Amino acid sequence: MKFISSSNELLRSLKDILYVINITNKLPILENFLFKIKEKNVLTITVSDLEITMTISLNINSINFGSAVIPHKILLEILKKIPEQPLTFCKEKENKLKILSQNGEYDLSIFSSEEYPKYSLLRNNNHFLISEKILLNIINNTLFAVGNDEIRPVLNGVFFDIENNISNFVSTNSNLLVKYSIKDLSFNKEIRLIIPKKPLNLLKYNLNDTNNNVYISYNDLNTSFFFKNKKIICSLLNGNYPNYKSLLKKKYNKILIINKNYFLNAIKRVTLFSNRLTYQIILNFSKKRSQISSFDINYNKKAFEYLFCNYDGEPLEIVFNSKYLIEILSNINCEDIKFEMLNNNSSCRISPLMKNYKKEEILILIMPLSK
Repeated sequence: MKFISSSNELLRSLKDILYVINITNKLPILENFLFKIKEKNVLTITVSDLEITMTISLNINSINFGSAVIPHKILLEILKKIPEQPLTFCKEKENKLKILSQNGEYDLSIFSSEEYPKYSLLRNNNHFLISEKILLNIINNTLFAVGNDEIRPVLNGVFFDIENNISNFVSTNSNLLVKYSIKDLSFNKEIRLIIPKKPLNLLKYNLNDTNNNVYISYNDLNTSFFFKNKKIICSLLNGNYPNYKSLLKKKYNKILIINKNYFLNAIKRVTLFSNRLTYQIILNFSKKRSQISSFDINYNKKAFEYLFCNYDGEPLEIVFNSKYLIEILSNINCEDIKFEMLNNNSSCRISPLMKNYKKEEILILIMPLSK
């Protein structure tokens, strides 16, 4: 194997796929990049942790075909410290790689590509197309509420629940539940997939806000994403997702309308005076005056602020973990939110007041704390 590549272009490509590598993996070979040239002037780089495999293609000047497994740490460090220039990579022996720069050369020990785990394309699969922009919106609006649950692993991903002309994308960590709905995506089929957090994070990092299509293929066990010069293959989470629809049918009789950024900053300020274990804040709502407060008996500190908002309903005092409210408000994109409540021990519903509400909708449930 021998080829010439721009140092900066190669470094950018390696950074795009680096997140897949898991240094705690039991197979040391997976701590490396698999370089392969099977067609003229195209280098394919693969990384895997057995559950996720990602490949990226890069235009190069190939001199001959071949493959090599190259240690990721030293290769990245070399590329970071070399100014932009063409580099020549030459596999001299089965376990040696020479990198030639304008001012020197570097010899690396490498591994045989035969040792690297093989992956195969999906068989007996279904597929659908979705734009990068829409898929990125789905991920941004749901990923923050994905769980980390060893007992119920289905909560560790986003549920794609597509039926007829309504597509729901759902995540929950037991403290929060998010349902992001899009109308008229026109897949013309029922699709139910639970996609794990890690591949979604990879997609979030690699997708662009464009109308270019992502080709998604899936079967009962795996799914793959093809876009631009990249491909991600991952295992699906198997099991029955909780019946989220029944949780969203509750009717509320107390409604708060408030500017999102104003509310978020007030929560952040008052949280500084809350207990470091519970992050408890108290919200008092009434038609005359509303306020937010917190206290920490152990350190003899407390704070409160009056809130400028519109509230409709009977007076209510309700307690929340501020970390969850901050997480919600930091991840929704809108000017104002609607906060719907029933009492101080039932789930509350938060939704952004969106201009495009006829085509998309976000509903978020959050549980209050016991007083």
